Amino acid sequence: MAATVLVAGASWLNLGTRGREVLAALYLLAQGALIATVPMRPDKTFAFQMFNESSTISIALSRRVRGADGIARDVPTSGRWEARDGNGTRHAFAWNDRVRDPIVGTLGRPVHAAYGVDAQLSHLQAALDDVMAHLDRDVETTALVANVDVSRNGRSPAHVRLVSSLDRSEAR
Repeated sequence: MAATVLVAGASWLNLGTRGREVLAALYLLAQGALIATVPMRPDKTFAFQMFNESSTISIALSRRVRGADGIARDVPTSGRWEARDGNGTRHAFAWNDRVRDPIVGTLGRPVHAAYGVDAQLSHLQAALDDVMAHLDRDVETTALVANVDVSRNGRSPAHVRLVSSLDRSEAR
C-alpha cells in the first residue's frame, strides 16, 4: 500500500494567480460554448426559459408488418402486442417494458410536453429506436411507427410521423 506524502504548501489545488486566471477563463469559455450551442439541442439544455411550453402531444403507436401478400402495413397497437419468433412461438411485447418515461410512455391520450415538443419528439425517436433494437424475438415487426398529434402553445394541431431508424423490411 503506497503512502502519499504531502509537502507543506504543495497542493494541486494551490494554482497560483496565473493558474486561477486560466481556470476561470476556461470555465467561462465552457459556459459560453454551452449557451451558444443551445439551438443545436432539441431539449434546449443550458437555456433559460422563463415559462415552459403549454404544448401537448398525443402518441399513437403502430407496428409495421409485412402481410402474406408481401405488402408492408402499419398495424395500430395499444402498446401491447403478440408476435412470433423465428421458430413460430408467440411472445408478448409491451411498449412500457422498455419505455419508462411518463410522457413518451403514455399512448392514446394528450399529455403535456413538459420540456417542449422538440425535446419530446427527440425522446420519442430514441424510444422507438431502442424498443425496435430489442425486439429480437419479434420477427413480424419490421419497424415501429409513431403518429403524433402536436399542439404547440394552443395553436392548431399538427401531425408528425416518426419511424424507428432500424427498419427490418429493407433487410429481408
